[in-house]
Amino acid sequence: MLGRLFFLPFFCGKYFSMQIRSLLPFFAFSLLSTFVSAQIDYPEDAFRELRRGLDGTWFMPTDRGDRLEIWWKEDDQTLAGKSVRIKPEDGDTVLLERRRIELRDTTITFIIIPRQSSKEPVSFVLTEIDEEGFFVFTNPKNNDPHTIRYLLLGNREMQVETIERRNGRDAKEEFVFEREFTPGAVEFRVRGGINASSMRGTGSLIPFDSPPEFGWKPGWELGMHARFKGRGGFITINAELSAVGRRPSVKSAFFVDVDTFPYVIEYKRDLTYHSVWLMASVMPELTFRRDGRLSLLAGPYYARLVGLSGNGLQEPVEKDKLFKVNNDFKKNDFGIHVGFQYKLNFSKKDIGGLLGIRATYGLSNVDNLYSRECEANPAQCNGQVSFLGAALYYSVNLLKL
Repeated sequence: MLGRLFFLPFFCGKYFSMQIRSLLPFFAFSLLSTFVSAQIDYPEDAFRELRRGLDGTWFMPTDRGDRLEIWWKEDDQTLAGKSVRIKPEDGDTVLLERRRIELRDTTITFIIIPRQSSKEPVSFVLTEIDEEGFFVFTNPKNNDPHTIRYLLLGNREMQVETIERRNGRDAKEEFVFEREFTPGAVEFRVRGGINASSMRGTGSLIPFDSPPEFGWKPGWELGMHARFKGRGGFITINAELSAVGRRPSVKSAFFVDVDTFPYVIEYKRDLTYHSVWLMASVMPELTFRRDGRLSLLAGPYYARLVGLSGNGLQEPVEKDKLFKVNNDFKKNDFGIHVGFQYKLNFSKKDIGGLLGIRATYGLSNVDNLYSRECEANPAQCNGQVSFLGAALYYSVNLLKL
């Protein structure tokens, strides 16, 4: 009996020692959680800063295509997002995972929702905002990763770090994202192509019995343009400056009254105009799916005539100043472009190639031939001559050459 009493304290001490040892991790985690949670003094302000800073589309170029983080406000206490990758071979979007940042009471939680429905979401709690400005989310029970850190560098750059446990040691990966529609998203390109330009006559044009006949001949285009890529990847703004050679043909004949003998001059044109225009245009571009290959663009243009000559029948001859070919057109032209572009590289190297086709529809009256001969009878001057054409071109990104 005395022996049993002698060993009883020993067994009780050993038992309680084992129980306390088993509870130590729980106590340690509770103390750590309490200590770290105390670092977030104003969770509402922290969440507001996260929501304001993260909202939008962020991209990071990689060898396997652009990786993007897209965040948007779901409600006043929830920020929803997703991580995607753009395939470089066809522009398709691959969903990597969905994400959420939630403010519930005084706790800010970062939730990663895997693409596979068989995997459970993983939650990380915002435990501190460190001296460098990193928002630190942790989950000690998750090894891959156990810590996620976000640093917002102004409105243009975001640094993301993940820390995971490998073979008992911490391993860190760093990712740097840029916000879309920043100067880094601007492309400077060179463009060259061919066009087919004709003209169209509307209204009353002298002579009434035989209106002018217009045709087309091949021309050329050469220029520079910048593409400003918008947020989300669907909208791009194209700003172009080009030299355009238009070569429409015309066949026309009419009589003009003059003050001297023979008082009437027969006027004839059966020629091809060689005109050079300096053209500026701004065209919004819509991509049918995010960073897809095919896009639609349309927008206005302004063109200034810088050179004009003719090849063919000209009567009276050009020695008569009134009838010089270089006076047949007005100097300014306004209109619209409508067309399609398709991402295409003709070589293995990615030079950002774009193959495009567009139609040109002139809206202004460029006629300076018939209207100047009918000032005595304005009723004869209610017609107009405008450009009509199409162009095929190819452009490349200068920074990738």
